[in-house]
Amino acid sequence: MLAPFAGQQRMRGRTASFALGALGAFVILLGPLATAFGFGPDDGSLRPLRNPVSTAGQSGLWQTLEPGLDLGEFTAPNGSTVGNSQITAVRVDPRYFKMDLLSVIGLALPDALGIDAWTSRYHLSAAINAGMFEQDRRTTTGYARVGTTMLNPSWKATYQAFLGLDPDNPKLPAATILDSECDNVRALETHYRIVLQSIRMVDCRGMNRWAKAQRAWSTAALAVDNEGRILFIHARSPWPMHELIENLLALPLGVRRAMYLEGGPEASLSLATSGKSFVRVGSWETGFNENDDNHLLWALPNVIGIRRASDAQH
Repeated sequence: MLAPFAGQQRMRGRTASFALGALGAFVILLGPLATAFGFGPDDGSLRPLRNPVSTAGQSGLWQTLEPGLDLGEFTAPNGSTVGNSQITAVRVDPRYFKMDLLSVIGLALPDALGIDAWTSRYHLSAAINAGMFEQDRRTTTGYARVGTTMLNPSWKATYQAFLGLDPDNPKLPAATILDSECDNVRALETHYRIVLQSIRMVDCRGMNRWAKAQRAWSTAALAVDNEGRILFIHARSPWPMHELIENLLALPLGVRRAMYLEGGPEASLSLATSGKSFVRVGSWETGFNENDDNHLLWALPNVIGIRRASDAQH
């Protein structure tokens, strides 16, 4: 998805464009109204959801793939009107895995890559969208920095969440989400080698910060749980974002803070381990692609990836 502007562009907090399937053709997406950011009025016009689904016993749905890496497959308690209402979470312990932000700018690549190509070329154990992107198919919509390389030097006032990775101080968490209402982000971000700004979903008090709205889309998101682990979250089935967040808070994920990454057909997640590998892509987006038919891997200019800490040293 792209970013919402005056209700004319696609959802995602920006005006992004992207490569369409194998043709590599990029198109400008249209998105939700200002309510998508969580500061608009509650229009009370949500579509009725399916009957609640029992989630009894779902705490046992976590599968350990290897030390520090778990996979969870959950059926949302409040189902979507499209698809299987499944939410996938890859849980990463930063003590075992090093996270990185790979970008066409930082790596001087001529073109964006599909999530599968990012994963295989750079030997990642898992990868997910690194936020939304602008019409140049390279620049992130919010502030982003990798070391001294700026992917976007401009801070966006409506984006309240900041992913921080690889700090210079061992007392700081290796991976975290900073909240502009609770943290001194201007001071703290200088201590992180990687910083990515995006839309806040769950704030520092564990509250849902996205206003109710009618539009729905497939989603890629990132969260921090109660033990400081990172969650890569993917939902192909579409929900209005407020409702998706309520599902995330109701599931046994332990979500403490969460931020939005991408939506619609571009929402992508990959997993590549010796025991389990897959690629997940989104499809539905109200007003843009109102079907569950997309199986193409859209080209992405920026991804967040993980490598086992021992491998990252080489």
